[in-house]
Amino acid sequence: MTVKTERLSLRLTPEQDLVIRRAAEVCGESTNEYVLRNAFGAAQTDLADLRTFVADDDAWDVMQTMLAEPVQFNAAMLHLLSTPSALEQ
Repeated sequence: MTVKTERLSLRLTPEQDLVIRRAAEVCGESTNEYVLRNAFGAAQTDLADLRTFVADDDAWDVMQTMLAEPVQFNAAMLHLLSTPSALEQ
């Protein structure tokens, strides 16, 4: 297990503090565990959205060629797109 050596300090309104503490209690976690789990998960999601993909000239040309090709729908996709959704039924 990795040793936790870093600290993070937050300032909260009384309402924010109450809501976070109550949510942690409902989840059966300490406030620290609850905040860390949720902040870490949100940070991972935010960072995943920022990833940069680097391609050399040949890979870039291949990708551009593939994106320029017309879309080909298989039978399952055609069925999905032509069937009313649960919200439309």
